[in-house]
Parts: sequence; structure tokens; C-alpha cells
Amino acid sequence: MLRFAGLSKSFGRKSVFRSAAGSLAAGTYALQGANGSGKSTLLGLLCGAIEPDAGAIWIDGVDMIKDPLTARRRLAYAPDESSVYPFMSGRDLLDFVAMARSCRVDHSTLNMAEEFGLTPHLATSFAAMSLGTQKKFLLCAAWIGGTPLMLLDEPSNGLDLRTRDLLAQRIAERPGLTLFASHDSAFVNSCGARVIRLDEFIASAA
Repeated sequence: MLRFAGLSKSFGRKSVFRSAAGSLAAGTYALQGANGSGKSTLLGLLCGAIEPDAGAIWIDGVDMIKDPLTARRRLAYAPDESSVYPFMSGRDLLDFVAMARSCRVDHSTLNMAEEFGLTPHLATSFAAMSLGTQKKFLLCAAWIGGTPLMLLDEPSNGLDLRTRDLLAQRIAERPGLTLFASHDSAFVNSCGARVIRLDEFIASAA
């Protein structure tokens, strides 16, 4: 469902990856590693937000490099920090993501927003939201369209305990493949995730 090979990325003179490789079938996986080791960079590469210097990525059998639009429709990604335009409202984000995935904001999305306490903030701009509220909207947007693959960067960061528990339940129950970076062992256990060390992807390419 997710495969990558020969993946390399440098920022200036700093090499983050060289020939990283890995393959994951359906399931729930927690990516762990030291701070600054490249977990966020790997997720950014896999979702197409960061362009690799070399290598190939396949999302549900689709080549990310050769057919990026089709590949991206098969995945959802929620970063650790919001990159949403500050003037957009919460509802604007949900509508935009739904349009990109050729679907609508349905009852399941609005129910998730209500569970997360977001209903009063649907018309609020991102500039006026707390970081926790922004994070909740990013997570709700990731569930739109029921993509086969979901990538999440530190999804429990900034969440209150109630939302954190609700999110862990949703991740545990989600079909397909979910890969998320997290240093929070209790959250990882609540999700029923298998822990994968970033080193495993680097070592597999040696």
C-alpha cells in the first residue's frame, strides 16, 4: 500500500536521507526516532509536500513522481503545524479539502468536528484560532474522503485529553494504512500502533 525506494533528501549541505527504503501494508504504524532525525521530512516526502532529490514513492500502487495528482488523491496528510492561509475559516478548509478529493463535507466530517468541539469555530479564521483548534481542523480534514493512506505528524500535540482519546479511537478503528510520527508512547499504545523506528528505513537501504 505504501512503498518507497532510493529516497534521498538534503537541505543545503545537510543530508537528511540517503537511499531510504521501506514498504508497509495496511495497518497502523507509529514512526519514532530522535528529535531532528527526519521523521517530519519523511512524511513530507511521502505525501508529496517535499520534493525528493532522488528515489521513488508508490501510494496504493501509484507512482508519486510520475502521477502525483492520482497518488495524492489516495492519501491524506495532517502536518504538526498549520500551513493554512490565515484568512481561511475552518469551514473553508474542510470545503477546500473536500473539493480537492472530489467529494463533499458530509455528516461524518461534521460529526467529527462536533466531537472535537469545533462547531462554534467553523466560521472562525485560522488567524483567530488557538493552535489546538487549528490542529483539530487539520485532523478533521484528513478524514475527508476516506483515503486508503493517512499520514499524520505528531497528531496528539496540542490536544486536550478528551480529543486525544477520541483521536486515538478513530485511528485504531480506521481501515487502510495509517502512519503517524509520535513521541507519545501512551498515545501510540491507545492507537494500537506498531512502532517503527526511522532507522529501520535507513538500514533497509544499506
